[in-house]
Amino acid sequence: MSFCSPRVTLILALGLTATACSSALEPPDEIGETRDAIQDGYLDDGDRAVVGIYNAEIGAICTGSLIAPNVVLTARHCVSDMANEQDGQITCRSTKFTNTHLARRILVTTDAEIGQSSRFYGSSEIVLLPGDDVDSFCGNDQTILILDELIPESEAVPLVPRVDVPLKEGEQYYAVGFGATNERSTGAGLRRRRDNLFIDCVADGCPASVVKRTEWVGDTGICEGDSGGPSLDLMHRVIGVTSRGAEGCEYPIYGYVYGWAEWIKQTTVRAAGIGGYDVPRWATGFPTDPVYSAEIGGACEQPEDCATNACLDGRCTRPCTEIATCPSGYECNADLGYCAKLPEPPPSEDGGDEIKDGDDGDDEASGSCSVHPRPDPTKPVPWLLGAAGVGAVTTLRRRRRGRNRLG
Repeated sequence: MSFCSPRVTLILALGLTATACSSALEPPDEIGETRDAIQDGYLDDGDRAVVGIYNAEIGAICTGSLIAPNVVLTARHCVSDMANEQDGQITCRSTKFTNTHLARRILVTTDAEIGQSSRFYGSSEIVLLPGDDVDSFCGNDQTILILDELIPESEAVPLVPRVDVPLKEGEQYYAVGFGATNERSTGAGLRRRRDNLFIDCVADGCPASVVKRTEWVGDTGICEGDSGGPSLDLMHRVIGVTSRGAEGCEYPIYGYVYGWAEWIKQTTVRAAGIGGYDVPRWATGFPTDPVYSAEIGGACEQPEDCATNACLDGRCTRPCTEIATCPSGYECNADLGYCAKLPEPPPSEDGGDEIKDGDDGDDEASGSCSVHPRPDPTKPVPWLLGAAGVGAVTTLRRRRRGRNRLG
């Protein structure tokens, strides 16, 4: 996909960046009668933290991301009216948000289908973006719902938003939503997922007339009702909030999670205080890459022996920072940026033999890649890392070459 193609240039020049906004449908008991798959997608019963949203005030559905027990990230146009649309289409020059709907009328479910039998959670607050120009649609189509009760982890484990690492053009992602299967708005109300999608452009790398710095352009397959739903990277972190797209459920534009990272973190910290639970670590600066939380300490000879792809002094290790600290018995080696095993305590005076200088390899590391018999974090043996280098530790996914679309 490229904005350079004649078709897309024509669509955007005419202002036909059709919103993927929530579909005005029948009440929940009449939603989701058809089970046709979304364009090249499939039904998704597993991603329960991708929630369905029913706006009872206007009879419409949307999608959202549960990022904390009482926090749902979604699109603002799912909860606000708009003005200055042109035949139902969004134009960045003039389309504005107006009245925001009542929070208590915005309902959320973790079920795979939005229907009369769904278990709904109510909203107590709608949190809008900060700033003076946030009523302009383009670039500001994100909002957060604070729920009036906690969703238990046994029902849905919250997703992690990627608030600490920017996106790159060409990254692979997948999208999940409760939207329709086509532009005629049929099939909405069931959670579906589409894989093997790729980022087209990000923020300033996109045409400024139609995509703002807090947005990015994706691949395809997003329809009405998917609005507010997440795009996720291959580490399952939320990277985008579905905003709008061109006709035919193509060329989706997403709100950029990284672009509003501080607002997302601050709102989640406040919501944790309201809900009385521990603040998620990512909201206080802990890295969102799961490698920083991986278990370590297993024996290894090569990096490939470890889930983190890093082996230090014969033990699997992981990267560390001042915030992403090491577990008990390890310390963060400042030179390497990895957790190193602390030396064993000396034997008691009344029993063991004292370890003397020069015994058992206490001299400085020789520079070889062999396993050191007594690791000393102040004198680290050269650490082993996969052939892809340090990048292989912080990104464990395989990057696909090319743009292999389904269908």
